[in-house]
Amino acid sequence: MNSIFFDSFPMSALPRQTVPAGAFILEEGLATDRLLFVEDGTAIGRDKIKYAKGHVINFKEFLAGSLYLTSVKATSQCRVICIPREAIRDALCSENTLTWTLARSIAADHLALAGAE
Repeated sequence: MNSIFFDSFPMSALPRQTVPAGAFILEEGLATDRLLFVEDGTAIGRDKIKYAKGHVINFKEFLAGSLYLTSVKATSQCRVICIPREAIRDALCSENTLTWTLARSIAADHLALAGAE
């Protein structure tokens, strides 16, 4: 997913992680306490979804549950920005507090319809 929603985040203040090609950026079962934004590099999920600069990794899984369901591996050296869950929630609720709940509900429904457990 690539969205202008993330243009409003103070990315320079957020922590970064560099992952070598072939290593996991995100592993199944990790807590959804942070969202990963690809600052540089490329990656692919176990579900064959490809990620590149400007994409966020597994956004629906981040919103829908407490654990990530799909592992993602770097296909080139990747630098990702770690956005805390609270920052995403606060941004979504800035105009309407129900936005967070609605986004989580839609993401969970979509994953359920796609067959995620």
